[in-house]
Amino acid sequence: MPRSMTGFGQADENGYNVEIKGVNHRFRDIRVRLPRELSALEIPIRDMINDVIARGKVDVTITRNPTFNAQGKMAINWDLARQYYEDLKRLAEQFGGEVSFRDVMQIPGVMAEDSQDIEEQWPLLQVPIAKALDAFCTSKLGEGMRLKSDMTSRLDALLHMQEEMGVFTKDVFNIYRDRLKAHMETLLADRASMLDETRMEQEVAIMADKSDITEELVRLQSHITSFRETIDFPEPSIGRRLDFLLQEINRELNTIGSKNQVMQLGRIVIEAKTEVEKIREQVQNIE
Repeated sequence: MPRSMTGFGQADENGYNVEIKGVNHRFRDIRVRLPRELSALEIPIRDMINDVIARGKVDVTITRNPTFNAQGKMAINWDLARQYYEDLKRLAEQFGGEVSFRDVMQIPGVMAEDSQDIEEQWPLLQVPIAKALDAFCTSKLGEGMRLKSDMTSRLDALLHMQEEMGVFTKDVFNIYRDRLKAHMETLLADRASMLDETRMEQEVAIMADKSDITEELVRLQSHITSFRETIDFPEPSIGRRLDFLLQEINRELNTIGSKNQVMQLGRIVIEAKTEVEKIREQVQNIE
């Protein structure tokens, strides 16, 4: 089942506010922002994210909720907080935006806490991280389902085009023969009766063999089927495999286009490549 790299999850629990945002990225890039006094927990936080994310750029922002009493008594430098608040407020008035208490609390020196064992904080922090991750993954899955619906309709169109190409393959011998015969009759004019039918049939057969796309059509159908099976696969991280299958589909279409000698078939190839590019745009967002 495809899962988008784009998503959002948020949780507010045990005095911590956790926000997780994800966007497209070729590889896995996780960035964690958290209060300075909790910096020792960055590695275990990354491990939690790594366990559920295979690809994409993920930003994790963790802030404290000073109204929560379970973490211990907060020591707030009110004079410094007011000074920073006034400065931030003037910036917001001049450049636009709003100032919240979280903006002030994240500034080093504004808030201090009674000495506590960092190990005591980790179980408290794990709860909102897990909830935010669940919401994040649910968001990614919902977007992935919408992407799957769009790609499925385009795969149906591709398969229909592949069948249309097969129809032209059956008639290619007659098309080449009629074209060559008309061309030779124009060149020979009054001497058309001298045309060697046997020789012409041999030339048509050679041309038809060089332009035969039966194998390409079989492989094209196989790749389309594999793509459809992959997006139905329960494994969420399928983006790289889908990208590879699209490369193979595009390769077969390029080969068919290079062999093509029929105008109608050329139009179908162009339409098919257009659909492939639209599918590729969606695949770029699949984890």
